[in-house]
Amino acid sequence: MERRNIMITGAARGLGHAMAEALTGAGHNVLAIDRDAFSAETFKAGLGKIETLAIDLTHPDAAARAMEACASSFGHVDVLINCAGIGQETISQDFVTDPVKFWTVKDEDWDRIFAVNVRSSFRLCRAVTPSMIKARWGRIINVTTSLETMIRPGMAPYGPSKAAFEALTAIIAKDLEGTGVTANVLVPGGPANTRMMPNIPGPQRALLVQPDLMRAPIVWLVSGESGNINGMRFRANAWDAAKPGHEAAALAGAPAAWSGIAGGAAAVAGR
Repeated sequence: MERRNIMITGAARGLGHAMAEALTGAGHNVLAIDRDAFSAETFKAGLGKIETLAIDLTHPDAAARAMEACASSFGHVDVLINCAGIGQETISQDFVTDPVKFWTVKDEDWDRIFAVNVRSSFRLCRAVTPSMIKARWGRIINVTTSLETMIRPGMAPYGPSKAAFEALTAIIAKDLEGTGVTANVLVPGGPANTRMMPNIPGPQRALLVQPDLMRAPIVWLVSGESGNINGMRFRANAWDAAKPGHEAAALAGAPAAWSGIAGGAAAVAGR
């Protein structure tokens, strides 16, 4: 396995932390990014190297600063994983039992969630792509959410923000065809045991998707074996880590952004 230089956001905890730890364990170099300051010592020692960067990704120059940090630590960026996200918990800690009605959502809440979940990730995708194309190798992996969550009552603006991010990923994948760079989606497959699901009692919390399930698929998606995979979405809770990567991907994957029901140009392209 060739060692890759990986930039991952939302890495201080939850899904991002589990993926960053798995990737360093597999021997890759990782720049772990989060809004809050955190230490590389919070990760288990792996075969690869890990550096941390505390930065607010909504800041206009955040993408440039992240690129500079990766260049300083490891050189070029081979892989970008956009995992940072915020949701309904930033509006109400009780959104699970008392859903947020869309007409009560303030402009600032809508704008903040879209800024983190869509705009900041777009800027990072834009920043890493030219050098990946030049190298004719690269991976962009975006964490969105399940379709059920995107359209569930009480999930505006989180659901629409993740739907926008999924659509963006599908566009990125099509734009990158033939370049050696791919873009795919990885989701837990259901509500995950993270701080985005507050006030869940212990027995119910145990039923949530555990972050460790993201480990096996993310390691395979950054590998050379996944080079022909583009424009797909994978559910971590459907990934069978006991199977070879391509078999597990076939069982856990589907085209990103609902292209199977699209018409027009997407249908003509067979997507």
